[in-house]
Amino acid sequence: MGLKKQTFSGVKWTTASSLVNALIQLIQLSILTRLLSSEDFGLMAIVMVVIGFSQLFIDMGVSNAIIYKQKITKKELSSLYWLNILIGCLFFLLIFISSPLIADFYHNKRLISLINLVAVTFLIKPWGQQLMVMLHKKMQFKATSKTEIAARLIAFTIVIILAYNEYGVYSLAIGAIIYAFCTTLGYNFFGRKIYRPQFHFNRKEIREYINFGLFQMGDKSLNYFASQLDTVLIGKLLGVEILGVYNVAKDLTSKPYAMINPIITKVTFPLMSKISNNTERLKIIFLNTIQYLSYLNIALYLLIAILAKPIILLLFGVKWLAAIPIVQILAITFIFRSFGNPAGSLLLSRGKANIAFFWNLGIFLFYPFYLYIGSFWHLEGVAIASLLLQISLFLPNWRINVYKFTNISLKEYILAFKNPFILTFLAIIITYPISLIIENNILKVLISTCFFGMIFLTLLIMFERKLIFSLIDLIPEKLTNKLERTKLWKLIQKIN
Repeated sequence: MGLKKQTFSGVKWTTASSLVNALIQLIQLSILTRLLSSEDFGLMAIVMVVIGFSQLFIDMGVSNAIIYKQKITKKELSSLYWLNILIGCLFFLLIFISSPLIADFYHNKRLISLINLVAVTFLIKPWGQQLMVMLHKKMQFKATSKTEIAARLIAFTIVIILAYNEYGVYSLAIGAIIYAFCTTLGYNFFGRKIYRPQFHFNRKEIREYINFGLFQMGDKSLNYFASQLDTVLIGKLLGVEILGVYNVAKDLTSKPYAMINPIITKVTFPLMSKISNNTERLKIIFLNTIQYLSYLNIALYLLIAILAKPIILLLFGVKWLAAIPIVQILAITFIFRSFGNPAGSLLLSRGKANIAFFWNLGIFLFYPFYLYIGSFWHLEGVAIASLLLQISLFLPNWRINVYKFTNISLKEYILAFKNPFILTFLAIIITYPISLIIENNILKVLISTCFFGMIFLTLLIMFERKLIFSLIDLIPEKLTNKLERTKLWKLIQKIN
């Protein structure tokens, strides 16, 4: 399969996986907010921060090193595979021992059993981690997408059954274990068709990968912890129950970010790695990437901001009204956060994990001050502090992470965001009066979304035909021929 077809297939399947996973998680969140308390959500938020942070250490950061290095032996892979499993066991023990200390920090003993239960995932995930990476390296996103969709459906079903049977927050903990088990099973089923780990381990063979991985591990750790500092500090400063409200708002607003960005970055990282020595092609791909992401993220998040109230009432009910202003502020925050996301893939494609590490170290050092000052103005203050941080990172991100490796000028960088902002803002201005007229929440969300979509698509056809054609260029010729016979294509051609 050619690079063009691999790219299209990768985008198609990661899109399907991200959409289905996001939809299932949204439905699950909507159901559970009616069954669980805000304290339950606060507790689970703390548990997942601890587990999520620790899981970054499972493969010592070598997953991206495997993708980056074009030639790798089976013996090297096998040594890395068993390293993953060993580290997983060590972290299970570490979390088990430290759970009482974490519970004491938050003055909540329920955290001990919850953290210990979810820590079981450390004994499961390493068995499939590397096989998932190999499937990504081979651009076989169809296999990983099928695995993740099936695992999410199974975990969702079990979580809802347990929640209805009054297992409370433990239903979420058990769901995390089920998802880890099912994905590991699927990765092994598909992954072992292209690679089977051997009973082999040699420390000298993996030294190069660990050197790359240590910076990558540090980068990911700092990036993750910085993104979760708000959860850590709110739980400590404002209490677990208030954290529950914030976490529901954050969970809702993070869905488009978690859904859209991996669709592009999962595919563009191996793609950029293949052409990392061709600066001109890298520049074009990177500018296209940030433009695609900008159109999608800005459109969805501005729509969420103006429809926050009916969305909260529909999905979660009146007891979660306090989350409305938090959703609106975080929606704008995630727009700016999404702007910097592709730079991570760019740095890794050039083998510059060390720069990504120091970049996130800087964010990690500054972020607590923003959050601490913001906490004096309750949840809204914390949300605004996060927004101000993301805005302040825009120019430094271009200068440090983008310009040096792509020669993209500041003007070119800003212009990549200009049209997405202008066209989306125009569509929002036209849509907003419609949302004010309709009183029924269901109709307000549905009609406003459809109307916005029509206006937005019209503006794209009128002013961004080049972008549309560049996307179509990724589509295999067989599908392009079918597309050319549609009325929409004929309309685009006519306008052109």
